[in-house]
Amino acid sequence: MIAPTSTAAVLIARVSSKDQEDEGFSLEAQVKILTNYCNPAGLRIGKIYKIAESASKSERRKIFKEAMDYVAQHNVKHLVVEKVDRHVRNLHDAVDTHDWLMADEERRVHFVKDSLTMHKNSKSQEWLNWGIRVVMAKNYIDNLREEITKGTYEKLAQGWLPGTPPPGYKNIVRDGKSIQDLDPDKHKSMQRIFQMFLEPQYSVNSIRYKMFEFGLVSASGRMFTKSQTHRIIKNPYYIGIIKWNGKEYEGKHPHLISDELFYAVQAKLTRKTPAKFRKHNPVLKGIMTCEHCSKTITWQKQKGRLYGACQRKAPDCKQQKFVREDAVMGLIERKLDDLICPAPQVIDWLVTLLKQDFQLSVNNIEQAQKALDDRLARIKRMDDMLYDDKLAGLISAERYREKHESFVSELKGLERQKGGVSQQYEEKYMNGVSEIQLSQDAKRLFADANISNDEKRIILTKLFKKISLKDNVVSVTYTKLARAIAVNSGQTKEILGYAK
Repeated sequence: MIAPTSTAAVLIARVSSKDQEDEGFSLEAQVKILTNYCNPAGLRIGKIYKIAESASKSERRKIFKEAMDYVAQHNVKHLVVEKVDRHVRNLHDAVDTHDWLMADEERRVHFVKDSLTMHKNSKSQEWLNWGIRVVMAKNYIDNLREEITKGTYEKLAQGWLPGTPPPGYKNIVRDGKSIQDLDPDKHKSMQRIFQMFLEPQYSVNSIRYKMFEFGLVSASGRMFTKSQTHRIIKNPYYIGIIKWNGKEYEGKHPHLISDELFYAVQAKLTRKTPAKFRKHNPVLKGIMTCEHCSKTITWQKQKGRLYGACQRKAPDCKQQKFVREDAVMGLIERKLDDLICPAPQVIDWLVTLLKQDFQLSVNNIEQAQKALDDRLARIKRMDDMLYDDKLAGLISAERYREKHESFVSELKGLERQKGGVSQQYEEKYMNGVSEIQLSQDAKRLFADANISNDEKRIILTKLFKKISLKDNVVSVTYTKLARAIAVNSGQTKEILGYAK
């Protein structure tokens, strides 16, 4: 139970800035001051509210409202605060406090360090004192907000994110400034997530489980929600674009993935689910060709079956019969079965070979990066010399501006190119690993009724270089890597005695 209403008091403690909270001007110190004030004054503390600046704006407002509601509902007569600017931060807080005082002449607000006690019948000079302090408190907060906003946009103009970067990046301090760089422990995992998302079996919902498996989690260590995952893989920050309050800024942080990969992911995100009522949507639509005329095989339904043919305009084409889709699908399924290796060690060996090839490419990357670094340094020196010439009056301001813009444009292009060199090799390697993994699961996915025909076409384009028709014979040609997988899988089956 709360103490008798005539002497019951509620304390509100609040630090005025995040720095004060961090540097030891703690809420507990304020509570001690307020408690020491209450004891000799004969006030009994019923409840204490603490408002930390580390809390969100809505949370701070919520705590303040709870305190004001509490004193009103429990008929508390005394509200004790350190200073006016600890109690009110805006005119809304001031109005709430004023209304509370006006409702009962026994109510008091004690501002300990201001030596000010406000009540309904306070003198005009005291109300003036109160009003001035409220306006000053509001001005302090407005000025603080203005400085923060100014600093935020200055940081954006310099090409850096004024906040926490998305997964794959981390904040670091360089030359006394907080900037962003790739997270050495997580950026490769995030690159892999973008690659995997393009695979037919992954959706926004399923890819978040992979993110959790790779250790890509929220600040609280939890798995990202579906909506959070969607925002992450839709974020153009990964290709050097900072979005802030509806505007885009060019970032100086390193690109995590290539533009091509990012926009391929965006295309999948916005791709509409095939309509259930679509009359015909054959799996082989648009990917099988006639070798005589090089035209695409089109499909039509006859007596419950799909039949395909080219436009049949060339003489050789007219000699060909219509090909049944189920016959072609049977051949494709056998080809997919040939990719499955009964010995996982062989697949691991292929991945190792690919990794070794990637490592051999690192030397080329370093040479290319060094050449780009030299070119960047040379252009920066030329730009500095140009500025010196302008100061010395050797060139006109217009000529300086023209050449300077040219140098800046070239610098930006080289920075993008610099990031792209390593990305090309990285993505080539990851695509290879992805294709190897897909080859072992493709047959199951192809037979899965829950996988759409659009997604099955993606499987075919990843594993087969060509599916064609010539003289009534269907040919299916693997990609270079898929052919190597099929050959090694076939040899392994022979060694292990698998029946064909």
